[in-house]
Amino acid sequence: MSITHASGHRAVFGTTARPLTEAERNWRIGGLALLATRVIQGFIYWGGGSRRFIYAPSKLDAWGGHNWMANKFQTAMPGALFGFEHVISFLLQHFWLLYTGVIVFSAAELIAGAALMAGFMTRASALVSMGFSVILMAMFGWQGATCIDEWTMAACNLAMGTTLLLGGSSAFSLDNVLLARRPRLADSAWFRWAGGALPLPLADIPFRNLTLALFGFVMIYNVSTYSYFRGSVV
Repeated sequence: MSITHASGHRAVFGTTARPLTEAERNWRIGGLALLATRVIQGFIYWGGGSRRFIYAPSKLDAWGGHNWMANKFQTAMPGALFGFEHVISFLLQHFWLLYTGVIVFSAAELIAGAALMAGFMTRASALVSMGFSVILMAMFGWQGATCIDEWTMAACNLAMGTTLLLGGSSAFSLDNVLLARRPRLADSAWFRWAGGALPLPLADIPFRNLTLALFGFVMIYNVSTYSYFRGSVV
């Protein structure tokens, strides 16, 4: 099985037809450095979905008792941000919308998590995981006696998802396998933005600006929600 580098040349698990350029080597190193982040980010969300569908199906059993997942929504409602308390209240009063929402959210977690672990459509999956993090922090971030609770997990996941959105998955990923089999994808803007096998189609300055914009969003969102929930940012 081969892996295609940013230049379009192929490698077979560490051996190449020619020496890598410095740019190719750096891209490869970046992908290897992010491998653990990508897999664990995926595992966290895959674990959330698989736990409900496979390992603890009682969480999706609305008629089965206290394990029903929506019970957690009731405890989340008093401290939710950005009007989410009204959304939760509406769902709790309309059972079939609530049940459908729980199933869809759980399935989305499962699919996005599995895609990240496999490195398939890595940037699109990372963007979905960022959305999950923003929503979960707004809904559940206030819960817990200390910061080592719902807020911390979502804050870390938001930063991890942002890093994967920018860095892609240039090593050990299905995106690389797909590119190796369909080299023309290298010329497709949608594949560069949704996949992770190649750098984003941006020059240095636009990429820097995108990075700083995402960094600013993550910092402002994380620090401001922490300050709101904990009141402990000077």
